[in-house]
Amino acid sequence: MDRRTFLKYSLSTGVVIWAGEQLPKLLSMNEEQVKELFAFGRADAATPVFPQSVAAGDPQIHGITLWTRVVPQQTDSVKAAFEIFTDADCRTSVLRGIAQTDESKDYTLKVRLDSEHLRPFTTYYYRFIYKGTVSRTGRFKTLPASKSKLNKLRFAYINCQDYTNGYYNAYRFLAQEEIDFVVFLGDYIYETVGDTSFQSGIRPLQLPSGQPAAATLEDYRYLYQNYNSDPDLQKVRERAAFITIWDDHEFANDCFQVNATDQIPFHKPELRQSANQAWAEHTPTSIPFQAEKDPLSSIQIYRKFKFGNLLELVMTDERLYRDGPPCDDLAAQQQRYLTQRRYTTPDCPERSNPNRTMLGITQREWFLNQILNSDSIWKVWGNEVMTLQLKILSAFATQLTGQPTPDLFADLDQWDGYPAERALIFQALKDGGVKNFVTITGDLHTFVTGYQKVNFDDPQDVPVGVEFVVGSTTSSNLAEQTASNSTGPSVDATTQILRASNPHIEYFNSTTHGYNLVELTQETLTCTLKAVSDITKPGGTLSTLKVYRVSRDRVFIEDITSAGI
Repeated sequence: MDRRTFLKYSLSTGVVIWAGEQLPKLLSMNEEQVKELFAFGRADAATPVFPQSVAAGDPQIHGITLWTRVVPQQTDSVKAAFEIFTDADCRTSVLRGIAQTDESKDYTLKVRLDSEHLRPFTTYYYRFIYKGTVSRTGRFKTLPASKSKLNKLRFAYINCQDYTNGYYNAYRFLAQEEIDFVVFLGDYIYETVGDTSFQSGIRPLQLPSGQPAAATLEDYRYLYQNYNSDPDLQKVRERAAFITIWDDHEFANDCFQVNATDQIPFHKPELRQSANQAWAEHTPTSIPFQAEKDPLSSIQIYRKFKFGNLLELVMTDERLYRDGPPCDDLAAQQQRYLTQRRYTTPDCPERSNPNRTMLGITQREWFLNQILNSDSIWKVWGNEVMTLQLKILSAFATQLTGQPTPDLFADLDQWDGYPAERALIFQALKDGGVKNFVTITGDLHTFVTGYQKVNFDDPQDVPVGVEFVVGSTTSSNLAEQTASNSTGPSVDATTQILRASNPHIEYFNSTTHGYNLVELTQETLTCTLKAVSDITKPGGTLSTLKVYRVSRDRVFIEDITSAGI
């Protein structure tokens, strides 16, 4: 759009931007009023005016979305200034602007920028100013030009940061990494507080409603406010732009569409809408929330990002359009969750129903179109739940139960609950001759590395891609979940059983927490799995679990950890 149209659009969304000293003619403020908005005293390291600091997200070739939240001096409309600079000292200004917000948006400010003054693949710095107080300075990097040849790219991906279950020690180290952006793969918040089945209560929270799980829009807003107040999370958000999708806990555990499967009643369209709204308000994303539409249409989070000829990053939504869980009727399904028997699910005809979908037909066709027609070397899928089959074979299951038991699936909330659609996708990639397909995944609270296949039960089936699942930031892993269960197998025994039952899995570690780093070049993709030593108190140390390399045009995972890379 031309500048005048963009300026009118900006005014309608409460944002006005400009470059240089000349004020836009459509700005209903004089020079002195504008000058006052940009005036501030000394810059403080932290301020109660910006309690969640700043963030940036959804980078574009000439654009970015800036975010902050203001605590106003009084409950009325807020008008704040923002500036973008080419230097960390904030001396050379590129863009300036004014943004407005109010109580209806929980006083969050989102500035969606698309300007020729922002150059491709360039690092910029930004800050907000309100009533004489300046925020901390954030940093972001724009996307490279779509046809440019990029020789190197580095990013991190993270997920599952249950605030109540521990400290974000991993983020203190992540903030020191030299990366171009961060991918967040879901479970940014947890809707429950103090659930004794998987939340330790190390950092207790109390929802405004007084309920154990989020029941109102204010509850969800409260969770985002508290999570984003963590100083280590703030350091990472200030350091690099985020590309974010949700998983289930931004609404409800193992949710599908507007349904919360472990709650009674389970059908909660109003709560789903509140979850959508709070996510849109508190996430630095350019995605609009349209309150006038129903919960399944009010927001669309699947989208793609192109990094020159090097990377096509395709992000999907695996909650809003998925069918419900298979194998049990709803009453049995709820009972299965309520009795905590979710890790021993036998097969059933419904699981393989060819019409079952996790992505929904529209999103699936969009996803395949992006991957099949990408001209980038590396095609990376930002995926919420693991695609790799995770079984417990009958021989091991029988040994565990003490009676004849069929093969069991570890968790049908994953792609194992949608095998027909998974096979359809992987077969389409195979038939299309797609090369260099890599999936990055969260959700499982476990570091997993393995091969993606059309038929996981066929040893001769040639893999179509590789998957790297990142461990959780703090959310309870298998070791923590089984520590208090004296009757079940140990985490080491469980790991051995899962490895023996799933030969396509190269690595499985559910004893620690951390993040993954990915470095891309024209010839290789390197994924480094990093773990933090402790989450029960602030501090800890960082170590490298594994370093894997995938060479261009080869579906082969090479363990180069011993090389010291």
